[in-house]
Amino acid sequence: MAAGPIQRVCVPAFERRDEPRPHTVYAIQVTLPSQTWTVYRRYSEFVALHAALSPPAPPAPLPPKQAAKDSWRAIVGLGGWLPVTAAQQRADDRAAEERRQGLERYLRGILAAPDAHWRESDAFLQFLQAPEHEREPEAPRECASPPSLPAAAPPLRPWHTRAPAPAERMRETDVTRPMDDHTLLQHQTHTLMASQDVQAEQLARILRRQRDLGLTIHDELEVHRELLQSMHSHMQQTQTKLDAAEKSMNRFSS
Repeated sequence: MAAGPIQRVCVPAFERRDEPRPHTVYAIQVTLPSQTWTVYRRYSEFVALHAALSPPAPPAPLPPKQAAKDSWRAIVGLGGWLPVTAAQQRADDRAAEERRQGLERYLRGILAAPDAHWRESDAFLQFLQAPEHEREPEAPRECASPPSLPAAAPPLRPWHTRAPAPAERMRETDVTRPMDDHTLLQHQTHTLMASQDVQAEQLARILRRQRDLGLTIHDELEVHRELLQSMHSHMQQTQTKLDAAEKSMNRFSS
């Protein structure tokens, strides 16, 4: 099990990656009582998780792949023989956003289910990279009792732990005191990364709003361009009729 219960799971964003070939990854933000971190997973990894947890299947359904909406990404991956239009890009972004919301509901359904066997399974905890599942295989020995020694012999510390330095003991808090060295290192690393993740998420929201605003402006300009073209066509037709009427009047007056 993880170091403390998982309190919250969300999928705040998705991003495009071009290596080794174009694909989409979804950012999964995991929150424990003392730390937060972000894991990036592809849709195929969600499918593998669903297969590992079933049967019975988790309470929330896994969103479909929607291959038709992602066809242009496959075209780009094959070498980009056809140009990608702005409409195709917007359709792909909408499909990825819908899938992001579905994947978030899927993970939250596992976390909130009355039956705990899904969220306590090794497959689910490894998928979220829970700290306990990143330890070395020898870690469980720490819980075992050392062999009995004569009364005169000093107690031995397990071989895979070390005595903390005085400076380390001075920095201990109620949160870090129960942690071993591996978990403490993760806590310090994830604390720094969590603030960066929050800043990156805020920047991503700003960029998404700017992108949506740009798309809206583009659509409005397209509408105005079509209106101007229609007005120009009507003006040409009116001018043609005026020229014909003027010629007729000239014939009558001559």
